[in-house]
Amino acid sequence: MAPFSPVLGVEGDGAHSHAVVTDASGALLGLGANDDPSNWDDVGIAAAAAALRSCVGEALERAGLAPHDMEASVFALAGVDFPVDEQRLAGIPEALGLNGRCRIENDAFAALRAGTDQTFGVVVIAGNGSVVAGRNSEGDVYRSLGLGTLYGDFGSETDVSQSAVTALADAFTGRGPPTVLTERLCAFASVASVVEFLDGTARERIDTAAFGPIVIAAAEEGDAVAGGLLSRAGAMLGRTAAHVIRTLGLEEIEFELVLARSMFETNTPLLVDALKGCVRPVAPNARLKRLDAAPVVGSALLAVELAGGSPSETARATLAHAVTSALGLLAR
Repeated sequence: MAPFSPVLGVEGDGAHSHAVVTDASGALLGLGANDDPSNWDDVGIAAAAAALRSCVGEALERAGLAPHDMEASVFALAGVDFPVDEQRLAGIPEALGLNGRCRIENDAFAALRAGTDQTFGVVVIAGNGSVVAGRNSEGDVYRSLGLGTLYGDFGSETDVSQSAVTALADAFTGRGPPTVLTERLCAFASVASVVEFLDGTARERIDTAAFGPIVIAAAEEGDAVAGGLLSRAGAMLGRTAAHVIRTLGLEEIEFELVLARSMFETNTPLLVDALKGCVRPVAPNARLKRLDAAPVVGSALLAVELAGGSPSETARATLAHAVTSALGLLAR
């Protein structure tokens, strides 16, 4: 693919929808962004399609190009968990007039490609939910289900937050040790007592998914219970990462292990150290790095590759800087 052949990368989840038009050089030709969710599992296909139509239309308009000008497009979306989901959403690119090569996949793969200059690697995502995904040099992909603790995924901010509620309950009943989380969770929830807090969480008046930052702060200050919660989350994420690494045959090669979303955006050494402890014996050459680009950058690079091109050596960095700047301007 020639450097000027344009492609479209799209990424969306439960909080935003982003679209980028670029080429193999990583030039930002057009960007579209909104705060409308495009996870069809949350809002339905019609609402997801509307969010995607809006951001794609904006990106194409800014680029001065039409849908049929796109050599390829990649839609990396939350809620694409099974092959049937790809089938459910297949009509959206067609309705947008995108007649080049097109792929619909889980948004974890966009985060992975956005975090590394290599075409392979592993990403550990820990935000509202958690998932581990990877691709090897042959193009094989594998990931955990990313559907929550019932399906074997543990380590998200929601998991840590709800574990903090359990720790508070254990401290209250005497089953567990005392912890500063008791006082801090009650203060955060604006309640006067532990009983009021437990009553509020049990009756779903208090959101049990909102306490992640409190756990991280308490752990940094030395609270053993909070630290244990982070270490457990890191170990669970690390075990899943080790399984993905083994499945893809990445044990002996050098690759980047990208850490993404809210649990890795602050200083969380206990979480990361526990994760490392599970990964290092399996993949000693893995290089851990925090995601430093908007995930839509990964969608765009994947679209370049889908079109048969190879992004330039500086394409990821170039596009990441431009997208970060543009999103910052849009947020003002």
